[in-house]
Amino acid sequence: MQEADMADSPKKISILLASDFPILSDSLIAIFKGTKDLKLVGCATSLDDLVQQMVKLHPEVVLVDISITCDRFSDLLAQISKRNARVLVINQDLSPGQTLEALRHGVHGVVGRRTTPDLLCKCVRAVVSGDIWVGRGVTAELVEFLRNQALHHDGTKPAAAPEGILPANGNGDSPENRFGLTKRELQIVNALVEAQTNKDIAETFGISEYTVKHHLTNIFDKLGVYNRVELALFAINHRLCGTGVAAAPTELAENKSKTR
Repeated sequence: MQEADMADSPKKISILLASDFPILSDSLIAIFKGTKDLKLVGCATSLDDLVQQMVKLHPEVVLVDISITCDRFSDLLAQISKRNARVLVINQDLSPGQTLEALRHGVHGVVGRRTTPDLLCKCVRAVVSGDIWVGRGVTAELVEFLRNQALHHDGTKPAAAPEGILPANGNGDSPENRFGLTKRELQIVNALVEAQTNKDIAETFGISEYTVKHHLTNIFDKLGVYNRVELALFAINHRLCGTGVAAAPTELAENKSKTR
């Protein structure tokens, strides 16, 4: 019976904390002890200590309290990338620009200090599975920041996209032809880049929120992205913004009459 239980138990995701606040490490130990698949394996209080512990412990996730990084943040990410660990940054006050810069430097997620234990655990699991995580509270601000960057860009260099997303091929194909998006899907992409919520999009096009979620799932699959932030980055990088944004008035009227 004991051997069977061991075989059925999931492999724990190893997490290394980089923080100089002891109370944070104590809190995380308590949080992760209450899970079956997450384990805090160590806590580093300096960058040098972090490198040593990474070599020794080989963590899958490094949870970084931004207060210890200071001006050596890029050095920290370079050290972590050598060990193939996922990076989660803990910070409540990063601006959209700073969040984007962190993503460009290889961060896989940004969480606030007020994040609930359940959401933090979900975030860790998400980045281990390959997702990029940005808290819902800053997503709209980040998308708006990206949109403004695109509107004021001189056109010589596209906005940065997540690793693995290639720039537009420049062959003149329409977005629908290049990525297999339908007209409605392209409209929803543009609405999302306009920082609209699912509810806003549903009201704009006279459809249900369930239908919006269904369209987003299809869009994620077609473009190979995992969340709204990656989709916004992809859309800006591939110049999908401004194409197929607005539905015709007659189309909106017809859709609204169908939902009544």
